[in-house]
Amino acid sequence: MSLPERMFKMQKSALFMRQWRHDAQNYKKRAGWPLAEHFIVAVEEALSFISQNPYACALYDAGEGYEDLQAHKFRKWNLRGFPHLILFRVNDKSTIFIEALYAHKMNIPARLVGEKE
Repeated sequence: MSLPERMFKMQKSALFMRQWRHDAQNYKKRAGWPLAEHFIVAVEEALSFISQNPYACALYDAGEGYEDLQAHKFRKWNLRGFPHLILFRVNDKSTIFIEALYAHKMNIPARLVGEKE
């Protein structure tokens, strides 16, 4: 008999939803619907993995000078096939807060600190 899967509630921030929608529309505009659809599926697959395995995802190291951000213990998961990562945190051992979706090479700590939802 296998162990029951641990279920986490997942809450997506307004920031995450805006970024997901914007990036999908950008892929559609620049490369066509098939790539945009592939991006949407990649995000959904990543969210499914995160919901079942949040502690398998690496902690996000914001670097020096961002100790306040480090206190939130953000985790990250890279999208398969796209230069994006999902930032999230686990709260109260039962809820996952999906915070942001960013393309690599962005100044993520500065963007997260400045966003108020």
